[in-house]
Amino acid sequence: MTTNENQELQQEEFVALSSIFGEEAFQLDTFSSEPYLAYTFKLSLENNVILPEEKSNITEQDRNFINKSSREFTLRFHFPPEYPSSEPPSYEIKSLYCGTLKIDQSIKDDIEKNFKRLFIPGEVVIFSWIEWLQDFMINKLKIYENEDATLKNKIQSEHQIIEIVHFANVEEQLNEEKIECPKITHGDQFEHKKSIFVAHLASVYNLQQVKLVRSTLLLDKKIAKATHNIMAYRIVQENGIILQDNDDDGETAAGGRLLHLLQLVDAKNVIVIVSRWFGGILLGPERFKDIQNCARDLLEKCGYITNSNEQKSSGRNKKKR
Repeated sequence: MTTNENQELQQEEFVALSSIFGEEAFQLDTFSSEPYLAYTFKLSLENNVILPEEKSNITEQDRNFINKSSREFTLRFHFPPEYPSSEPPSYEIKSLYCGTLKIDQSIKDDIEKNFKRLFIPGEVVIFSWIEWLQDFMINKLKIYENEDATLKNKIQSEHQIIEIVHFANVEEQLNEEKIECPKITHGDQFEHKKSIFVAHLASVYNLQQVKLVRSTLLLDKKIAKATHNIMAYRIVQENGIILQDNDDDGETAAGGRLLHLLQLVDAKNVIVIVSRWFGGILLGPERFKDIQNCARDLLEKCGYITNSNEQKSSGRNKKKR
């Protein structure tokens, strides 16, 4: 692999990481004195404390506690000319603390050992490093906070009884309503340039079931860690009114395209969620085709796409021409 090829892969990796984590989190170091590229990355662990769907339920007291503890981990990466063909990136840990956890030598040794283990010559590795580091630091923080029992008891003592009553009421309400999640069917795994796509589908007849299917899927740790979980649903009510919506989950325009597919094949009373795990290589517009094909394959297998659906779809397309 030539130096130019290495540089192209480095640039592609930087663009991909910036799109995933945001430009503020992953920045080019323009003041670097090294003869090769250097980047600064800030890993924020705040978003891993509470799932997005649960944020509205955070008490003001809990929110203040989370905000007081700034859980950031800063790394500086250096990309040598031989990366990724033969040499891994070099790095330096800039953080002395993550929240109230001190970054001691044992933590640094664990990071170095696992970064070496994850590097495969010829393949970009920063995304894998960050993914491993995120899980590692979350576990470290959990262990540290559990050991600090005194602080934990002070924070929870005032509202512990209220929480017990609250959860008891919620459990009682669920038992009374007997809300059950619709059966979720998982599609085959599609792989394209190391990115992995998997579709999930369920029959739904109201918005409660839509929310229940989505929240149930996100209980799966692997699915929750997907780079994107693109969603679209379409419900036809008895009065003929159609309820439909979509969510890109950060993959711009992907949700709208997925809903358009449901409309084209006239799929009724169904929710489709496509999970994508980014593999480190940018796919460009091809990613939309992968998402569509993944969803279409599962819709066909579950009987939501029939010959009559296809004929209606092609007929509409001919009229447009």
